[in-house]
Amino acid sequence: MVDVSAFADEIANELATWPGVRIERRADGAAVALYEHNELGVLYPERGLAELPVLGRERDELVEHGDAEPAELALPDDVGVSHDLRGPSDVTEVLELFDRRYRDLRGEGGPYTSEDPGWGAGRPEDQTR
Repeated sequence: MVDVSAFADEIANELATWPGVRIERRADGAAVALYEHNELGVLYPERGLAELPVLGRERDELVEHGDAEPAELALPDDVGVSHDLRGPSDVTEVLELFDRRYRDLRGEGGPYTSEDPGWGAGRPEDQTR
C-alpha cells in the first residue's frame, strides 16, 4: 500500500521553498499553503488530497481537461478544485496547480520552480494565462 501522506509532505516541502510561501499545519493534520495572507490551497495528507480555490472559467477548464476535479472537502465545488495524490505523477500535477495559483496571486505570467526561478518566463503559452 502506498503512503499517500508522503506525497502531501513532498508537496508542502517544495511549496515552503517558494518566496513568500509558508505552510501552516492544522490540528486535523492538514497543511495550509499561504502566500502572504492568501490561501494557495490545502493538502490533506491522510486522505491523499489537495484542494485549491479556483474560480470561474479557469476552474471549469481544469475540470473539463481532467487536470482536477470539483472540490471535495472544505471548498464548495463551484469555487475550488481537488486532485488526488496517488503517485509521483500526481505530485507534479498538484505542484503545477499550485504554481498557477501562485502566479495568479503574484501577477506573474511564467511558472515558478525552486530550481530555476526564470524557467518558462516569456513563453507565449504562459503569457495567456
